Amino acid sequence: MTTATTTLKSRSFPTGILLVLTWALTLTDTLQLADTRLAATALVWLFIGVEFTRLTKKQRTPVVALMAAGSAFGVWAWWETGELDLFGLLDEHIKLAMLLTAVSFIRLATKVHAGGKTRGMKSFAATLGGMHLFSSVANFSSLFLFGDQVRQNQSNGAQLNPLSYRLLTRGFSLAVFWSPFLSMIPLVLELVPGVEMGKVYPWALAIVAFGFAVTLIEARIRNRDDLTSYQGYPITLSSLALPVLLIATLLLVHQLLPDLPMLVIISTVAVAVPLLWILLLKGATETSEKVQNHITEQLPNTRPEISLFLAAGFLAAGVKTCIAAGLISSPFGDTSALVASLVMLLIFAISCLGIHQFALVAIFAGLMAHNTVTPNQMAIAYMMGVSLAMSGSLFSGVNIIIHNQFKVPNRAMLRDNMPYSIIMLLFGTAILFTMEANGVR
Repeated sequence: MTTATTTLKSRSFPTGILLVLTWALTLTDTLQLADTRLAATALVWLFIGVEFTRLTKKQRTPVVALMAAGSAFGVWAWWETGELDLFGLLDEHIKLAMLLTAVSFIRLATKVHAGGKTRGMKSFAATLGGMHLFSSVANFSSLFLFGDQVRQNQSNGAQLNPLSYRLLTRGFSLAVFWSPFLSMIPLVLELVPGVEMGKVYPWALAIVAFGFAVTLIEARIRNRDDLTSYQGYPITLSSLALPVLLIATLLLVHQLLPDLPMLVIISTVAVAVPLLWILLLKGATETSEKVQNHITEQLPNTRPEISLFLAAGFLAAGVKTCIAAGLISSPFGDTSALVASLVMLLIFAISCLGIHQFALVAIFAGLMAHNTVTPNQMAIAYMMGVSLAMSGSLFSGVNIIIHNQFKVPNRAMLRDNMPYSIIMLLFGTAILFTMEANGVR
């Protein structure tokens, strides 16, 4: 082993341990077994402090901006009231840090096996569906995995063609409507009190089905010639065994223990199921090696997501502090389908200017914390805004990865996604007003 590698491992190991301890302590506090929230908060911010210099400039910029804005709101509230709960500012998104740490363990057991070689619409649709289901638990790693495979099957070098680009962005972004192992649903559960996912899911799944239909129809209309010979990357059903097991286990535990907080169930299942999976398949020795490597090498790589979520929470807490002090009033009155539609549009539009979509959800949820009388409608609005920002904003993590890794030009991204974004915004608005007409608040 080289000296450089040894140094990297010794540097990474403590920060990975910090996140594991944060996960365990937050879980303990959420289950009300002990008051460990302060310790967990201190550890996760220590992780951010140690890892901050290893963020790229593009990753540091939004974190610094969010922290600066949160600090400004906090100082304003302190100046006017003489009181400031610093701990309350720092621990706003601690449960999401727990979730992100837990979900990273799913990567230990995710593997994809290619199915039969097909061409045309069948190959495109199968790859889109496989990408969608696999990304529901594999997160950003699915972009690299499927992107590398579909690029190999093309004849235009490193750049993805429009069909491959669309199936990656939309397959991934549509998964946020239903997968509890991505960040959106936990964020909604954390920030929107009163949301009932049982009432949200039917409408969310209708949006997913519509998004798939739009993508398939668009492929026939805009890329008929390329579609005829398109060779994607269909995967075997066995590749989806772990995602299915994770979802089934989560639903079963929720059914058996309905009073257990959903974030606790997700954060426990995301760690326990993959560990048991590789333990049964690989044995104790290899499992131990994989876990050690994950803690020392992979967990520190979650620094961009962890930093961004905690910084967004810091800003949201600062805004809520000013609202509680009477310094800021909500931009809207009580929520409705119209308000939800406007918020959905604003999240998408502002994210296209470079503000991270999750930070925008945190800001709007904070501003409207006392005015949200239609939590299920707002949940759909937040999901739609985030999903379209992921696929349509040039500043989203999805498009940054694809631009850097697969050389897709920014102009091509805008051209491929703008019609889809407009259609989906119109459909999302129709869904929100239909929900209101049916009494789904």
